[in-house]
Amino acid sequence: MPEPPALEYIPVTYCLALGIVSKVVTQFATQTVTQGEHVKVPSYLNRRGKNGIYHVRLRVPKDLIGVFRRAEFNKSLGTSDLRLAAKLARPILEQWEGAFERARRKPDLNLSDLNAAAREHYERALYDDEERRVGLPSPSQVEQQKAEAIRQLRDAARKGQFDPEDDLAFLTHAMDYPALLDCDDWDRETLEIRLDELRGHLGIGETVLVDHIAEEFLDRHGLSLDKTSSMYRQLCRNLLRAEIQHLERVRERNSGDYSGRPTDELFRGEGPKRFSTVCFNEIIDEQQRLSSKGIGRRAAASTIRKYRNCVRQFAEWRSSDRVATVTKAEVERWRDELLETNARKTVRDKISTIRTVLEWGQKQSDGKLFLKRFPLDTIELPMVEHGDSSARTYTMHATRKILSEARGQSAAYKRWVPWILAYSGARVEEVMQLEKADFFKYDDHWFFHIRAGEGRTTKTGIGRKVPVHSALVQEGLLDFVASLPDGKLFTGSRASQNLRDWIREEVLKDHPEPKPAPNHGFRHLFEDLRRARLDTEAANYITGRANKGSAETYGKSNIMLPALAAEMEKIPRIL
Repeated sequence: MPEPPALEYIPVTYCLALGIVSKVVTQFATQTVTQGEHVKVPSYLNRRGKNGIYHVRLRVPKDLIGVFRRAEFNKSLGTSDLRLAAKLARPILEQWEGAFERARRKPDLNLSDLNAAAREHYERALYDDEERRVGLPSPSQVEQQKAEAIRQLRDAARKGQFDPEDDLAFLTHAMDYPALLDCDDWDRETLEIRLDELRGHLGIGETVLVDHIAEEFLDRHGLSLDKTSSMYRQLCRNLLRAEIQHLERVRERNSGDYSGRPTDELFRGEGPKRFSTVCFNEIIDEQQRLSSKGIGRRAAASTIRKYRNCVRQFAEWRSSDRVATVTKAEVERWRDELLETNARKTVRDKISTIRTVLEWGQKQSDGKLFLKRFPLDTIELPMVEHGDSSARTYTMHATRKILSEARGQSAAYKRWVPWILAYSGARVEEVMQLEKADFFKYDDHWFFHIRAGEGRTTKTGIGRKVPVHSALVQEGLLDFVASLPDGKLFTGSRASQNLRDWIREEVLKDHPEPKPAPNHGFRHLFEDLRRARLDTEAANYITGRANKGSAETYGKSNIMLPALAAEMEKIPRIL
């Protein structure tokens, strides 16, 4: 069998997006895997050993080598299958790149963080001790091991492997059988010696006994502290106290006492909240990932953009994007400052957004982000007086003016989107996503399909089929659709914003403020036109609102479409 061609690796480069995240630029090499088959191997994968096990690797950015104390991350994927290796590598790369991002953020560590770090180590150490004890042999197993060790030792003496009369030779061979050694006494003595050393080092401020624990903690969280800084020394002092408390509990457990409690006030009660460097956008990213798999309530893309903008403003105001450090008093101060220059509804929406993101983080961490209590469970939101919604609704005069002006427009989105909005109550972005293939005829009636999924979105995440009103047919919409090639009806960048600007600044330039936006103006108008005319369930379906009750989850086949078309014709003609 011919030798596979040598791998030709192109150096991995990094794309620093605004100095935040280091992304691996995927380079490829060609490698023969099976006879006659060539596949592309990402440069972050390489094979090692006689079994060709794949390893994932990622170079540490130069500015972070001092933080991570290494130039490259490398981990075995335990498989020689390229496709499986590529799949397994992705989450590992994301984890490493996340560590780079956190390291560059340089979280604002405070005393509470260092206390949480010590408690985290204390709890982990006790858990590891319990795991070790579960794996210890029972007394009967120990006796069996001793008997077997003595038998093997005697066999070795009979075979002349050592002189049993020679005490040193006997001891040397006995060391090969741990069951014959009194490890318990040794462990007890070692424990007391280490306790004395830890207490002595705590008294003089020496850190050498816990430097490795501090480094492991910093590595795990992607952090960096100057070893000469007071913060690093305080971290080590807390870890010394954690080790002392841990060994005191181990000593108590050795005597069968599991009732021991920490004597150090740092570890009493619930203690400080656990250390976490998670930031707002990481929580939003995770929520998007979960919702893409059908877990949790789905948020529209526009909502996610609004959330990101809000948390960015809050993070800039407080000079930190670390979620675990958010307090109720802090959010209340931000709320009160916002109220000085913003409408109550705006402030209410912003505070509600912060609370929602924190709730997501609490669920994602299984309640460990905030151990004592959720900080915003009792926060007061500004009361909003709901004004007359007619202020956000187009009048018939304004609607007729918009539709009349649209007739003379050459841009397709200006010509047809206002008309579709007026006779459907749809949202602007839903109409902007329409394609030629979405229009279809059923039982002598025309419909268009507002889809959800495969890159298309609706606010509710649910698609619907909307009847084409006869006014749209008479206006020539179907002829326009038929004249187009396959694909989207309305193209061009910023079409939604341009439509909004055209209506508000040109068509309705003399309209008194506040000028309704197309999204609300047409949608509210349709709601007014359908009242006392259309069946409520039919109207809710057409406009994309949820109907209450279990019946909402049934049916929705094309059988209902003729009845919907009949309901749509109850909407009066505007022009």
